[in-house]
Amino acid sequence: MRSQAAVEPLAAVELQADVVRLLAKRLGSRFRLSPAPSVAKPGKVDDKSADFVIDLGGERFVVELKTGGLSAGELFEAVYGALAEMFDAHTRLLRLRTSDPELAPVISAVVEQVPRAVQARRQALTEQHIDALVDVYMANDPLTPALPDLERDNAEAQARFLKQWPVLTAEDVAGRAGHESKNRSATASRWKRAGKIFGVRSGGREVYPAFQFKEGTPRPVLAPVLAALPEDFSGWQTAFWFVGPNGWLDGAAPVDRLDDEAALVDAARRAGEAWMG
Repeated sequence: MRSQAAVEPLAAVELQADVVRLLAKRLGSRFRLSPAPSVAKPGKVDDKSADFVIDLGGERFVVELKTGGLSAGELFEAVYGALAEMFDAHTRLLRLRTSDPELAPVISAVVEQVPRAVQARRQALTEQHIDALVDVYMANDPLTPALPDLERDNAEAQARFLKQWPVLTAEDVAGRAGHESKNRSATASRWKRAGKIFGVRSGGREVYPAFQFKEGTPRPVLAPVLAALPEDFSGWQTAFWFVGPNGWLDGAAPVDRLDDEAALVDAARRAGEAWMG
């Protein structure tokens, strides 16, 4: 069988080879499938112990019947079971009705991107849902106990953070920096792209924890620390890391050790090692 990619093209010869191998596995007591000598050619052979030689995915195999013959029922059951094993509930076949040889690889390449697009869409919807739940928790809505536990926990944590730690809008960041650009979000966006600050989503927009700034500009310690944290950390994961107790800092929160760059970078790097598993 091939690799476990989310999507992969399935050629007719590959399908044929997989089905035959599964049949040999299911009918192991009745016939044997073994590699053929390099000189063997596909088709009937003279050796009475072998029925024929077949080509499976570029490799040749001798098919040898063992004791007794195969009944129609046994063969049907084996074929049916092999196909069911190959095409499980998570497998979908796409039949391309075209004689254009250049179209098939294009479609395969497009379909390969579908799982990633679906995952990205799910992630975006989850973030929107959590964002809405933060507003709910800030207002102490009585309906929240009925919401899914994980999203509710995330919403509660984000709400607590927003109550405890001041955040700045992009306009606030530009104003404190003394930048008068017409695009009031340009300053924060530029600093974020440069890895000097991070943001979190709240109320449908991105805001920036105020502890990142000193006298209107990013603290120099932020850039090396953010670079050392796992690349997969979301803005909220980064925020929680900064304000949570850290064993590598003797239980102190990183936000309380912003004057100790070496210790913070080391703690961030160790968080990355743990995150990578």
